[in-house]
Amino acid sequence: MFAARVEKAMGLLDKNGGKFQITSYPEGIGYKKHTDCIVGNQDQRDRFATVLVYLKDVEEGGETKFPDLGIWVKPRKGRALVWTNMNEKGECDPHSIHDASIVKKGHKYILQRWFYYKSFYSLGKRPPEPQLPARDPGQPRVSCDEYEHGSCRWYDEWNYDHILEYQQQQLTLI
Repeated sequence: MFAARVEKAMGLLDKNGGKFQITSYPEGIGYKKHTDCIVGNQDQRDRFATVLVYLKDVEEGGETKFPDLGIWVKPRKGRALVWTNMNEKGECDPHSIHDASIVKKGHKYILQRWFYYKSFYSLGKRPPEPQLPARDPGQPRVSCDEYEHGSCRWYDEWNYDHILEYQQQQLTLI
């Protein structure tokens, strides 16, 4: 239902969408500046657009900031953000750089889905789970191991503990 609403309102085709994800940012956690695509990537199987929905109000901090554009958005339950990461030629736009400010008070939960420039066979299919290092207590749910590429692809996409944590808190999405 949500995917159909996004397609109707924004024209982002469901067939070009990846998996829906829930990401958790407890107090003291944020995420550094990055793009959701890889600058200079010629493959065009990259993240064309991002849909992000805040699932809970955050008392202080946790804003999504786009420094090159001078835009910041405070997390409010039900608020949705949509932005493009690539231009019409399929090139990563470096001005789509953004960050998640550190949560100072509260807990931030977001639902996100990336839409790709082109649909491809493996889109939406789960690859074999990678060998990942164990997380330290309080380590961010999203981590980039190749920061120079601006890519955050592995850690959060295939991990479900924060979804269980979210369900245990019995939060509901309007």
